[in-house]
Amino acid sequence: MPRLTRLLAFLVLVLLAGCAGKRPDISGQDGQYYFPKQIRYGFTVNNSTGELIKKAEFWTYLPVPVTSHQRVKKIFANYPYRTRLDELGNSSIHFDLEDIPPYGAKVINITVDLLMSDSPVSNALSAPAQFLSPASHIQSDDLQIVALAKSLQEVSPALMARNSYEWVVNNIAYEGYVSEDRDAAFAVNNRKGDCTEFSYLLTAMYRAQKIPARAIGGYVFSDNGIVTATDYHNWTEFYLDGAWQIADAQKRIFVEQQRNYVAMRVISGNEDELGAQRFSYAGKGLQVEMN
Repeated sequence: MPRLTRLLAFLVLVLLAGCAGKRPDISGQDGQYYFPKQIRYGFTVNNSTGELIKKAEFWTYLPVPVTSHQRVKKIFANYPYRTRLDELGNSSIHFDLEDIPPYGAKVINITVDLLMSDSPVSNALSAPAQFLSPASHIQSDDLQIVALAKSLQEVSPALMARNSYEWVVNNIAYEGYVSEDRDAAFAVNNRKGDCTEFSYLLTAMYRAQKIPARAIGGYVFSDNGIVTATDYHNWTEFYLDGAWQIADAQKRIFVEQQRNYVAMRVISGNEDELGAQRFSYAGKGLQVEMN
């Protein structure tokens, strides 16, 4: 009986731990990033020629290493790689591929383990000017955008942020995916766009109101995810009370469900290295597609 009693007591403790264990026991440098999430994606690198390609390069984005909602824990890939960090805090993964046979292919698979946060974790704003300044696609100095932003002024940045979000939700029509990368001025003039124009316009309105803001590209999913090119999405983050907050006017999400958002890159609003394809490569005769 004592043995049975001990066993029952142990089972009770396990059940209690399970009920209370909505957050894994994470300590140390991960701070308030409690929720594990995994993202997987891949690419096929094809040799379209009848000749051996001895050396080729391929590079693409990794999830942003640290934001107010995510922290990268581990990176896995099926080929050796190196990483690089840019001035916006974006991380890219680079592969040097050898000996791709004629009409052959190499499949690159990338898996990243992250920890996510339900509520924004404090994140220092080291260079606020770049998130307050106009860019070629985020025209926060456009006269119509400036006038619109001024008309939505409020007594606090939080109320202004909500007002601007509501205006975009109620006045810009979602027209589905468009391959052309248009800008904030297009959205306000034509009152339509895809997720890219939604994010550019809301970001521009925030900047015109002196609220630091940035456009983000990435993926939205609640659990672990295998993502493809068609899953890619753009949204806005604005800086308030020491942390970045998510405002996704196209999906009608404002400062909620934030751990569902995996940021792959902070978008400068100007032309960037990897462009709309979000990957690049070097090697004569190569063709690459996201799986």
